[in-house]
Amino acid sequence: MIQGFELTEDYIQFFEELPSWEEAVIRSAEPLLLGGQIKQSYIDGMIESVKEHGPYIVIAPNIAIPHARPETGSLKVGYSVMVLAKPVSFTEDGANDAALFIALSCVDSERHLEMLQEIVTVLSDQDKQDALFTSTSKKQILDIFN
Repeated sequence: MIQGFELTEDYIQFFEELPSWEEAVIRSAEPLLLGGQIKQSYIDGMIESVKEHGPYIVIAPNIAIPHARPETGSLKVGYSVMVLAKPVSFTEDGANDAALFIALSCVDSERHLEMLQEIVTVLSDQDKQDALFTSTSKKQILDIFN
């Protein structure tokens, strides 16, 4: 559990497909914007960072963790989960596709590491990871993360 934030259904989304990785990053971060964890500038920073550094946010096959530097507009700690039925591609060769997006709002490097550890703990459990990709309800996602 991440101190100062509770994952609720408001932070979980499902989409059949999205037209681009940029749109996927935007959509994955929208709950954080609506929840007051981030400013629009933070979402812009997420996209610019990928354009500048490549698809480093794709941490494993089909898993992306969009985030940006705190000073670009992170206001409070939080994360949101988005599952796509059809992955989006970050590169033309299809080597960096993602269907699971966990958008982070990190206020500082210490919280960033804490959040990554929590999320990696969930993702390193293969049963939980498989369940995330096959989830069809927000309750299922909540059960996996809580």
